[in-house]
Amino acid sequence: MIKILTGHSAVGGSTIALANLCNLFNENNLPCEFYGPHSWVKTKLETDCYKPIRSFLPNKDDVIIYHFVGLKKKPLCKKLILSCHETSIFPVKNQKFYDSVHYVSNYQMNWHKIPGVVIPNVIKKYKALPKRTENKVAGIIGSIDPNKRVDLSIQRALKNSLVSKVEIWGKVTNDMYFLEKVCPLLGERVSYHGISEDMQKVYDRLDIVYSSSISECLPTVQAECYLAGIEFYGIPQSSRNLNDYIFDDQEILKKWKELLS
Repeated sequence: MIKILTGHSAVGGSTIALANLCNLFNENNLPCEFYGPHSWVKTKLETDCYKPIRSFLPNKDDVIIYHFVGLKKKPLCKKLILSCHETSIFPVKNQKFYDSVHYVSNYQMNWHKIPGVVIPNVIKKYKALPKRTENKVAGIIGSIDPNKRVDLSIQRALKNSLVSKVEIWGKVTNDMYFLEKVCPLLGERVSYHGISEDMQKVYDRLDIVYSSSISECLPTVQAECYLAGIEFYGIPQSSRNLNDYIFDDQEILKKWKELLS
């Protein structure tokens, strides 16, 4: 059994990425269970494979993929893979118990300076609709906190003469930042829409997406925009080369099978 164990399974990019990976395994006859502290992830899982983290019990035949969990000792298992989706908030150098390290990008592995295996995240394929050439709707997608710098993205979007309005989609993860930096910019042209459970409907509304994050390992939104035919305006810290992504799920699965073995 493959068991994904994460310390964060609420709204967020890593949760969606791990859920997509779990779905890929189960779709291809590689039984996988997902263990986390937050049940929100069930909205992204295609099978009934979510288990509360308190029910996690390893056994000697398991391959465990763990994320954002500081293990005090190595659990009983066939193989233990540390899947890292962060940089400074989860330094790999502080982790001692793993057989292999998985990174989502070369940029991230180079940041940590610890060798591992790079396998990009599974990208959900959203359909592309025709986009407006004027009176465009700009989107800002993701957590709302100082790292994402949503206020800067709003200002960048409003400077675009082709943009008529800006929509913010995501979870407020820092209330003071939202109140002090984002709320003053809300108005007739800028609106906050909260969390969406159906991103296809969100992308159907948008023509452009802005990102101004201080750091991104491999921004999933950039890849989703590419496939959905949406312009993505990032900055160097929040963008990657499209060659850093793999859009063929079977190629990703092949790389994971090699790592799991």
